[in-house]
Amino acid sequence: MADVDALPLKVGVVGCGGVAQVVHLPVLKKMPDVDVVALCDVDVRKATIVANRFGVKRIFGDIEEMFRQCKLDAVFILTPSNMHLPMSLIALKNGAHIFIERPGARNTKEAQRLAAAAQSSQRHIMVGMHTRFREDMQAVKKYLDQKTFGEIFFIKAEWLQAKFQSIKQPWLLNKRVSGGGVLLDLGIQLVDTSWWLTGKPKIESVKAYSQQINSTLEVEDFCSFYLKFSNNLKMAFHASWNFPIAKDRFHAEIFGSKGSVNLNPFHLEKIRNGKSQNITPTGIERRAPILFKQAYADEIQHFVDFLVGKTKYLESTIADAVHIHSIIDAIYASLKTNREITL
Repeated sequence: MADVDALPLKVGVVGCGGVAQVVHLPVLKKMPDVDVVALCDVDVRKATIVANRFGVKRIFGDIEEMFRQCKLDAVFILTPSNMHLPMSLIALKNGAHIFIERPGARNTKEAQRLAAAAQSSQRHIMVGMHTRFREDMQAVKKYLDQKTFGEIFFIKAEWLQAKFQSIKQPWLLNKRVSGGGVLLDLGIQLVDTSWWLTGKPKIESVKAYSQQINSTLEVEDFCSFYLKFSNNLKMAFHASWNFPIAKDRFHAEIFGSKGSVNLNPFHLEKIRNGKSQNITPTGIERRAPILFKQAYADEIQHFVDFLVGKTKYLESTIADAVHIHSIIDAIYASLKTNREITL
């Protein structure tokens, strides 16, 4: 159990944009173990509107002022990526546990600083990798842990958002603010989920390719990359914001020596005595909007459950984020040098 004084948890939310309004605040306000004490945003007018909507009494334009006036057990950092490090360091200095929306940082160096600060302050940081909490991913994780499909040797996945349908917040397109483009938005989730599903293997090398689709952007909007791990596992990924397709496409396949997994459509197949056997579990929600909405709710619940002692293990830690960012940094190095990068 984390070090908290009493229930309900006193929580502050930093950043009142779309993800706060659509995801976090609706979930947090329904949780009996949580009291959302304060909202903080540089746009105080927006924070006031959001606070009135969700019944939050305290409103601040400065995070340090929020901590001077409020005793908080935890904060949700829901700001653009360039503010994750400074906001989190202030929160840790004031004794708060932290939930950060993905990506946890802009690069490995920032993630390492967060991890070191959390350790020295004896506080916990969870990074919002909500795809780990999807019902279908949770089911697949159990099968892989049980070696149902033998040794996994290859994963391929693509997350391609349709051209002209993908509307991004302006800060995502500013490299100084975001740290990068589609790789840090969609690609990092593909890497994180695949790495987590397969037991967090050790990375050996990466090779990446990019083709800019929208030449007016300063960040990449299409990337293909290939990862090799120490257990002979290979992964191939494709991610884009502006792909020339009619509708968004998310697809993944996992191959093992004794069977395979197909995500979207969800299908599990085991090879037994030379014959294929469908072992797809029933009762799992297949509709993407519901999967994503529930995954966000479940990851927030997990963070709160850990802080109040209902679960002993924290998922998607800042330590995990350090590993993932080291892979992402290597992918960017490969893009820059057009070479395979060995780690």
